[in-house]
Amino acid sequence: MRVVFERNVAVPMRDGVILRANVFRPLENGEYPVIVTRLPYGKDTGFAYAILDPVRLAEAGYILVIQDCRGRFASGGEFRGFIQEFDDGYDTVDWASKMPGSNGSIGMYGASYFAYTQWAAAAGGHPALKAVMPMVAFDDGWQGVGYRNGAYEWGMAASWYTGGMALPELLRSRSQSPEFPMQFGRLVYDVDHLSHQGYFELPLKDFTPMKRADVLPEFFDQMLEDRYTDAWRSISIHPHYESMQVDAHLVGGWYDVFLKSTIASFLRLRELGRETRIIIGPWTHSNYGNAVGDLDFGMAANSNFLDLKFDSTTLHQRWFDARLKGIENDLASEPPIRIFVMGENKWRVATDWPLPETKYTPFYLNSDGHANSKHGNGRLSFHTPADNSPADVYMYDPANPVLTNGGNLLMTAAYPPGPIEQSVVEERDDVLVFTSEVLEAPLEVTGPLTAKLWVKSSAPDTDFVVRLTDVYPDGTSINIADGVIRMRYRDSFEQPELIEPGALYEVDIDLWATSNVFLSGHRVRVQVTSSNFPKWNRNLNTGASNQETAEFVVATQTILHDAAHPSHILLPVIPRN
Repeated sequence: MRVVFERNVAVPMRDGVILRANVFRPLENGEYPVIVTRLPYGKDTGFAYAILDPVRLAEAGYILVIQDCRGRFASGGEFRGFIQEFDDGYDTVDWASKMPGSNGSIGMYGASYFAYTQWAAAAGGHPALKAVMPMVAFDDGWQGVGYRNGAYEWGMAASWYTGGMALPELLRSRSQSPEFPMQFGRLVYDVDHLSHQGYFELPLKDFTPMKRADVLPEFFDQMLEDRYTDAWRSISIHPHYESMQVDAHLVGGWYDVFLKSTIASFLRLRELGRETRIIIGPWTHSNYGNAVGDLDFGMAANSNFLDLKFDSTTLHQRWFDARLKGIENDLASEPPIRIFVMGENKWRVATDWPLPETKYTPFYLNSDGHANSKHGNGRLSFHTPADNSPADVYMYDPANPVLTNGGNLLMTAAYPPGPIEQSVVEERDDVLVFTSEVLEAPLEVTGPLTAKLWVKSSAPDTDFVVRLTDVYPDGTSINIADGVIRMRYRDSFEQPELIEPGALYEVDIDLWATSNVFLSGHRVRVQVTSSNFPKWNRNLNTGASNQETAEFVVATQTILHDAAHPSHILLPVIPRN
């Protein structure tokens, strides 16, 4: 089937603003389902075509609409992140359902922000929108994009603002200005030096690249809002799931920065009775290949050869064939959950999440009082610690934070995401390291992960970070998952409350989820520290705003692990025959 390409097609919104889209359609007359994506990164850039091949889908009998969001690239209006996507998404779906050649059945696809635009469009409940396929998607601006349990996702916010949003906006809005060459050159310099200069600036509100660029200040300021306010609630998808009329096929990664949201969306829509499927690979936010971080998971992990069966475009076509065309394909016979089990490097299918056979097993922290660094005496055990097990103490200095080293990241290239060797972290005395005995048999850990700690701090506010790693026989330690809690948010995101210095607190830390087999001869390890910077901004330990101030103090941190305070990580162990 031959394909027609139309560029900069006008799509009018309810307020008269014109958005622009590229359209791929079959040459043959007829009525076809329409598949839409809406992105802020440019409909003519590689972002728009990295996930699927629109020509192949048009050849298969679909109309593809690839649209610039309001205020971005060729589209009119002013960009106001997130909130604009609800009405604009609904209006675009309505337009697509009535465009020439449309049969009135609409699907949507896209990753990251243009996964969010799918949720925002679906929130209006337009009857024409029948199926979506969000990849590495977030559904809440506060707990997922801006913050994690109160800790600001500074690494992502700074790099996303500068490279992803501000640079294109300068090109779009200032390219004819006499000041443009100087402004653009300075911002390019700031982007290039973000990793060893911009991230470290204090206070965050005076972020130099934002001041120099002088574009999208409201977007940057919104990300600095450190309470769960009405502004954050207004862009959350959570209140809208019940009004959605869509079936959803989600795709995520164990090392994606939005993994938590991807799983939560799947579970919520499934609870509401929608046809819902999910794939989770060993991937990061933008790498869906087999070589991720320091590991190679094998070609079956590559999204272009998924399970050695189909590529990303085919994956999308199977879904839309079933939901928009009513074609009976093999998708109907497949279980709704497909996850990649790291360690063994195999795909597994399942019908429920968490897996019904899960045995939640506590691994207890223990030591002789000196678990500092991997050279200390920290132990991880199935056994509850003794009554007199001494606490561990370390100093957290915001001037010398533990630097980000792999994980669920969306940052500059200096901080690669995914599974990364941890020796540089585990040599530090401000990192407590607890390691199990050598495993005599494989240990599969698949499901949600949490840690429970009993903690004290000399500061009125501070952070605690927990990381799970897989230690290989040669001593290589590879990060599996991590989590953080900012203590003032331990009970509420809306009403933060400082802690009493020296008082004892019991805290739960969410490490999200994973699927990893710790092989025979390996060991399980847990790190406990107080920073993962610049992924999360430094807690300055003063109790004042960590975004608006620059003063800091060193905190003395204490982790208790005795019979009365059995600090542990709770692992979802999958029994094996």
